[in-house]
Amino acid sequence: MTKSLFTVDEFALAEFDEVHDLWQRTGLWMRPSDDREHVLLKLQRDPDLFLVAHEPTGRAIGAVMGAWDGRRAYVYHLAVDADWRRHGVGDALMDELERRFVAKGALKCKCQVVVGNEASAAFFARRGYEAEDFCLPYGKELVPGGAPNDGSCQG
Repeated sequence: MTKSLFTVDEFALAEFDEVHDLWQRTGLWMRPSDDREHVLLKLQRDPDLFLVAHEPTGRAIGAVMGAWDGRRAYVYHLAVDADWRRHGVGDALMDELERRFVAKGALKCKCQVVVGNEASAAFFARRGYEAEDFCLPYGKELVPGGAPNDGSCQG
């Protein structure tokens, strides 16, 4: 089968388990907000920004969640199945997500790459994303389960 045959579609809640499994298999660190209940909340806000790449059989081979808060666009959980990497899946997902961000009025898109995740850093750099070293990201856990601060998470 030719690896160029895949589609990019909007996520459907019925494929939650398959996409969640993809995230886990690709090493993304799962947070409490990645459960079905919180994904459903995300879908109520901007369902058109959660995209899934499917091979011809319908199996999910890539996924990305986008968010738009009216000021900035954000990329979350870009994942591509190991067998489909370097076949344009990540670029296709990001091309469509960025197109949708622009259509909503976004002027800038941001993402976070975990320190040490060189593959993701190279992917985003190749797409024109730049490391922003003029500010430090700060976060506060409002519920237990945020990313560990020991650098062990990969997503």
